[in-house]
Amino acid sequence: MYDLVIIGSGPAGLSAALAAEGRGFDYVVLERGNVADTICRFPVARRLFSTAGELELRPRSFPPGMKPTREELLFHYMKTARDRGLRILQGVEALSIVPASDSFTVRTRAAQFQSRAVLAATGGFGKQRKLSVPGECDQRVSYSFQEPFSYALKRVLVIGGGNSAAEAALDLTDFAAGVTWSVRRARLDDAPSAPGGAAIKPWVLQPLRAAVEEGKINLMCSSRILEIAQDSAILAINEGCADGLVQEVECDRILALIGSDPDTDLLRRAGAEISDDGRPRYDAVTYETTVPGLFVAGHVTRERHIKNAIEVGRRVVETAISAVLDRCSV
Repeated sequence: MYDLVIIGSGPAGLSAALAAEGRGFDYVVLERGNVADTICRFPVARRLFSTAGELELRPRSFPPGMKPTREELLFHYMKTARDRGLRILQGVEALSIVPASDSFTVRTRAAQFQSRAVLAATGGFGKQRKLSVPGECDQRVSYSFQEPFSYALKRVLVIGGGNSAAEAALDLTDFAAGVTWSVRRARLDDAPSAPGGAAIKPWVLQPLRAAVEEGKINLMCSSRILEIAQDSAILAINEGCADGLVQEVECDRILALIGSDPDTDLLRRAGAEISDDGRPRYDAVTYETTVPGLFVAGHVTRERHIKNAIEVGRRVVETAISAVLDRCSV
């Protein structure tokens, strides 16, 4: 019987594992992919927005004020897990969480793990959003961007209004035969209308505007994709306005950077209530779900930043989960 099973080894899961190790808990981390799997999917060599102090698991792991790259942050997370001997099982997916009166059974394909408490730190990117238009298929559309070389000499249509789409469009200008960027907003400096959306960062917006003015990016504001053809896409421009029109854009590949949502099926099947925004209901202080002893942390909650995910993962183990385990031992 474990004291704690942690599902997910992103920043929140790693932080929770460090806290569990420090408390002397008998714990295990189940990771269906690799350690920090979501960060592994970030664009190659991309420097993160946050400073090192907001990303590091151990204080002073980076120079003060440094903004690490994807590779530097991954090395820090991997090295911390290795040096501290964190008990992480990679390639092991939790398929179900079955609560009992005073314990849980977490089932995988090959084994079962009995635990007094469970912390789900499964991230916020489990369900990829789709364009949901005719002609959409994997042969024409990619939903993530890691490096521009595979798009060399191709006509690329980028769809999405966030920083990821903006940076991808910029990166592609040096490699692609042509870059068209479709955004729903009327202006680049407007905030996206989607929940949780944010305006493009100033240090991205400035070179982006320059690329548009120089003709390196064909920017199509107030646009929405309607259909995907073999060598093109059909877009609605200024839809619903007097000057609205439908335009065909030639493209060899479509890059749809429109975000993802957390996969809460594991929690829902365990009996946890899911809110209308697709995220679990949980106590704002303890992060305990509506199932006693089942906790959440990280981007599966409403904490959208790595810094908060790290803080919550550690705090939940040190306070709320410790209290649960103390009650179990009485």
